[in-house]
Amino acid sequence: MTLPLSSVSERLNALRVCMKHHDFSAFIVTNYDPHHSEYSAEHWFSRQWITGFTGSSGDAVITQNGGGLWTDGRYYIQATEQLAGTGIDLFKARLTDTPTIPQWLEQTLPNGSKIGVDGRTISHEFLTQLTSACSKKQIEVVLIHDLIGEVWSDRPSRPQQPVFEHATQYAGESVSSKLSRIRQSMREDNIQHHLIATLDDIMWTLNIRGGDSPYCPVSESYLLISDSLVTLFIAQAKLPASIKQNLLSIGIDSRPYEEIEKALSNLQDNESLRYCPTHTDSLLISALNTLIDTVEGPTYAALMKSIKNPIELENMEHTLCLDGSAVVKFSHWLTENVDTNSVCELSAEQQLMSYRKELPGYISESFHTIAGYAEHGAKMHYAATEESNKQVESNNFFLVDSGAHYPGGTTDITRTFHFGKISESQSRDYTLVLKSVIRLTQARFLKGTRGCNLDILARGVLWQHGIDYKCGTGHGVGMCLNVHEGPQSFSQALIDQPLEPCMVITNEPGIYRDGQYGIRIENIMKVVELEETDFGQFYGFETITLAPIQTTAIITSMLELGEKEWLNNYHKTVFEKLSPHLDDEHIQWLAQATLAI
Repeated sequence: MTLPLSSVSERLNALRVCMKHHDFSAFIVTNYDPHHSEYSAEHWFSRQWITGFTGSSGDAVITQNGGGLWTDGRYYIQATEQLAGTGIDLFKARLTDTPTIPQWLEQTLPNGSKIGVDGRTISHEFLTQLTSACSKKQIEVVLIHDLIGEVWSDRPSRPQQPVFEHATQYAGESVSSKLSRIRQSMREDNIQHHLIATLDDIMWTLNIRGGDSPYCPVSESYLLISDSLVTLFIAQAKLPASIKQNLLSIGIDSRPYEEIEKALSNLQDNESLRYCPTHTDSLLISALNTLIDTVEGPTYAALMKSIKNPIELENMEHTLCLDGSAVVKFSHWLTENVDTNSVCELSAEQQLMSYRKELPGYISESFHTIAGYAEHGAKMHYAATEESNKQVESNNFFLVDSGAHYPGGTTDITRTFHFGKISESQSRDYTLVLKSVIRLTQARFLKGTRGCNLDILARGVLWQHGIDYKCGTGHGVGMCLNVHEGPQSFSQALIDQPLEPCMVITNEPGIYRDGQYGIRIENIMKVVELEETDFGQFYGFETITLAPIQTTAIITSMLELGEKEWLNNYHKTVFEKLSPHLDDEHIQWLAQATLAI
């Protein structure tokens, strides 16, 4: 029996021995499962295991003499700390002067080199970029070797949690209706077969949820749709008999997960197959019959699920109300206990979770709670550990970003607290973040507007003071599904998806001062119709997150009249809607927390 490799250096050495055996000059390692999920099961945490970097986003390249890790602005500080001493360099992804992995490999490796990667762990889109860059120097890309699996002796097994029904009373639409809409889109595009590999799209289409990830209620599977057949490919042990029978009764067969390759190989020559290149693994697509007419594009379900139906919205708003009552209890608990020196990041995280667990239908967290005091709050996706855990005191900011899954929806909320004497610069930063939130919330925009067109409304408030944040401003939210859901977003990236009524999207600008503190305020908003004029149809936003925003840190003179009115009206709504879910003690606290400024 091989003993587990305990240190990053031992793991890197073992991997490099395997690389040398296969004559690989470089080996690419990701945390992705074959569906390119944001939160994969632990079995797929290869990049984390080999580098020691624990962030949710990032890919690594290991060479015989070093390597690199590419991650975005949420993790620059964290990655710098965790990569120290490994010999792996940090590449700040998405900056204009940072090469992509394909570009770096093309620049770095000599002609005729070989690159290895487990083809299941990179998307077909990434493979296309990689092979295009490498072809200039006749660099070969080999997809068939899982070298991490060869050296990771105590690797967790692939998950086997059963799926469960997401009832129509929450989903608001039957599976048959969803399939009918997808097939209509297929006919319009002359598509004979549609492969869905994106896990939340599969769960949404079939009104089921899973347990393969600690933060996303999804299950590893594929869905193949044609005009006459629908087949779900999933480990059969995950499929309860009742759900299997329900699916079969509406014409959906279920087959073992591994049979997807055989099913695709049986497609007829010249038939069309549509798949999403960003969420389908390169090994699967590379094995396709070259005579099949492949069509790349997002799944039809992706846009459908982003536009919530009336029942989904009703459930989401009710769920956000209940979740808001848990946030109120937590905020009250913080207020009462910070001065006792008994609150730390981990205890706060557990206390908030305990309040959520009391709510009906609680399933799980929707992501690892970010509870960062002082300088930890500057790490946008910080996760407290026993080693890093800090006591929460009253003289600095405490940023808490959290959320949960319930049958009626998924929540995501950030509030930043300060309980002591606050400096002028701290108050200024806090007020600027609040102004950014309000400015975007108050947007009125013409039909056809993209989120990238509106991002500047939030970011521009901070730019006027020479401040920026290295992440997007907002993302879609799933219906008891992924907390980060597309295709809509607020960011500087040119995402060509107009905002449409009944979409939901977060609004979460922030200020992160390295070594000092982080400030973020986050609400979920829904897109609503406002008015139609001679110039067109105008939309706006309605905030559906309900929880008080701390006012003691605000410099009120920095707020314009309309901004004060928005905050006061919001707090009036928060009090009216949350009070029925609270006891007298919490109602009294909430009344003070929502007093007009």
